[in-house]
Amino acid sequence: MAFYQWTESMSVGVDLLDSDHKALVGLINRLHAALENREDPSVMDRVFENLTLYVERHFDREEQVMKACGYPELPHHEGEHRRFREDMKAMRERYFNSKEDGLGDDLLLYLKNWLNHHILIMDMAYKPFAQGNDLAERAAKEFGAGLSERQT
Repeated sequence: MAFYQWTESMSVGVDLLDSDHKALVGLINRLHAALENREDPSVMDRVFENLTLYVERHFDREEQVMKACGYPELPHHEGEHRRFREDMKAMRERYFNSKEDGLGDDLLLYLKNWLNHHILIMDMAYKPFAQGNDLAERAAKEFGAGLSERQT
């Protein structure tokens, strides 16, 4: 069984955003597998790199969707994204520059809890603005296909 599971209750009503979220869940599961199997640090580095790239692209897409559908809490949501980016950078540096035991587990728990909160609370708040909104769908498509997990 996967460490973290995407469910339909996490759907924000925009297919491409849901696709992005599924890819992010997949990356968290890949990170978990790399830690569990004590894979080479280069594998962990690629997982972190992919996670960073996916988050950047997804956050850009999501913010454009919220802007297109007139979501009034966009500035607050952007702040959450900014804090997450900062946290990820700090965690990556800490992971590769520290010999702390359990740091990988702390990272996984942080990611799982953050994504649960972010999707189930923060993202669900914009769902009524975005779901079924043609402008939101068009904005999402401007970023191309939904993200999919690349193998590391």
